[in-house]
Amino acid sequence: MNTTAPAGTAADRDGRATWAYEMRPIVTAADREAAAVLVQDRGLWLARRGHDAPALHVAAFRDHRTEAVGLYEDDGGDEVLVGCLLLHREPDLRSWAVDDPAPALKVSLAYTAPGRTDRVGWLMTLWLAAYAARTGIDWVYAEAPSWSTGPDGSGGRLLEYLRDLGWHVLGSGRTPDGHRVARIRLPAAASPGLAALIHSTVPAVTRRGPEEDSER
Repeated sequence: MNTTAPAGTAADRDGRATWAYEMRPIVTAADREAAAVLVQDRGLWLARRGHDAPALHVAAFRDHRTEAVGLYEDDGGDEVLVGCLLLHREPDLRSWAVDDPAPALKVSLAYTAPGRTDRVGWLMTLWLAAYAARTGIDWVYAEAPSWSTGPDGSGGRLLEYLRDLGWHVLGSGRTPDGHRVARIRLPAAASPGLAALIHSTVPAVTRRGPEEDSER
């Protein structure tokens, strides 16, 4: 039996491979509560800077009907949730004026832990692009605060950052509660080497049906 850890990983004292990061479904009540706390903490961080942080975002991660996934970091043997988001596998994009009828993936409520660097957003973007490619989807859609959002122009800085990560701005719109947002999408991009950095156990729903993501 081959017990060699993949490149970029380490092995614990039992010979099992360990990863720097893991992307996995948020399913248990404890994991959902940890995600809700992360979103709540980020919301308070944003509120102190004059940004709107709806409480319903916290509730969404406690709702077992949502498909939530989290990015966990190995911190000296302890795992720490550093980012989370919701997946929508059959999004309604009619109001987006998207002509492509191909299967699409949409993400919402992407949050990172306060005090973390931009690396977490970069890692989640890398994973999303690779995951879309793995499942045969060309684009990942999302919404972000518009250019005018925020008293200090931070909405514009966020969009610039997302552009640098590879997201394309399609236009603008409003959320059901009336907030103006920018509509963005990310092209799928296969990344075989990513498995050495991010271990993924999020089920990959392909045309062949659901299976565990093999990008591990």
